[in-house]
Amino acid sequence: MKKSKILILHDTFLYKGGWERLILMMWKALGADIASGFFSAGSFDLRKEGFTGKIIPVSSEIFAKGFRHIKLKWNFLFSTGFIKEYDTVLFSGDSISAVRNCKKETKKIYYCHTPPRYIYDLHNLYLKKVRWYLRPLFKMACSIFKFLYERDLKNMDLILTNSENTKSRIKKYLWYDSVVLYPPVDTNRFVSLEQKWYFLSFARLADAKRVDKIVEAFTIIWDEELIVIYWKNDPQREKIFNLAQWHSNIKLVTLEDNDLLYDFIGNARATIYIPIDEDFGMSPVESMSAWKPVLGVNDGGLKETIIHLKTWYLIDPECKVEDIISAVRYLSPEESTSMQWACEARAKEFGLESFKKQLRGHVK
Repeated sequence: MKKSKILILHDTFLYKGGWERLILMMWKALGADIASGFFSAGSFDLRKEGFTGKIIPVSSEIFAKGFRHIKLKWNFLFSTGFIKEYDTVLFSGDSISAVRNCKKETKKIYYCHTPPRYIYDLHNLYLKKVRWYLRPLFKMACSIFKFLYERDLKNMDLILTNSENTKSRIKKYLWYDSVVLYPPVDTNRFVSLEQKWYFLSFARLADAKRVDKIVEAFTIIWDEELIVIYWKNDPQREKIFNLAQWHSNIKLVTLEDNDLLYDFIGNARATIYIPIDEDFGMSPVESMSAWKPVLGVNDGGLKETIIHLKTWYLIDPECKVEDIISAVRYLSPEESTSMQWACEARAKEFGLESFKKQLRGHVK
């Protein structure tokens, strides 16, 4: 019997984030090829991560947000004829326009991290960031993209998603049922090393991640150390750098070698992750795998992985700076150490082997 050809089509390898790590773990489960809008130098080098399949860029690298979105939409529509070669295609992120280039008999699976938030639940937040005279154009573009997205969604054979939170969001905005497949953590890589007592933030520097509030809190807690990991393409870098300047207890670090991230997590006292209504949140599970408790926010998909005061300290979704300060004070070295065993046990529930088995089942 001929071996099934599988392709994973992701929208962009732009950052070194959770979505990109998830695609690599999907490959480990399926031995698939990977195509993407583009593969940025600021994201993972797939070959260095052990990837052995075919790498297919759909478009050239582009960073200007509005133009990037339009260009990628165009290329997913008209430059993805190669997907006819595959028996199964897994669509990830905002790439589903390419579904119209699949063969009729191709199995089409959509792993929905979230319905596009600039169209649905965070539309008003994105709208506020657009200059007033461009807002009518933005609204018109969102209406067009909404129509295309919902039309393409009808062609999917199966919709997978990353959490009950996102499943509810899909049902609320799109009226589709979906199947939850939690993203995995590689417990062999995220391991405990030492206790160097610093707090660590390794979320992308973007508005929805609220890293600026974390930094603001540590400008007040001058006797605690914060390390902020950032990446080349993070949009909020300048704002964070301006907030942190003159505060010697706050260090901003970019990593040339992604393997160093495991060291920073493995040596931390705790990590901090406080996004707005996060879809799922792989970062906290990776932290717990390394026996590190998480200062998190009682919101979104994070509520599905937490055990308050056992593996996490959760603050109110409004996420006031004073709440962050209180939580940092609570997570003393002794308190953080006492949570280690519970963190490790919880992370094992999101192990890679279980994910592989479930994903292979859906594909077959």
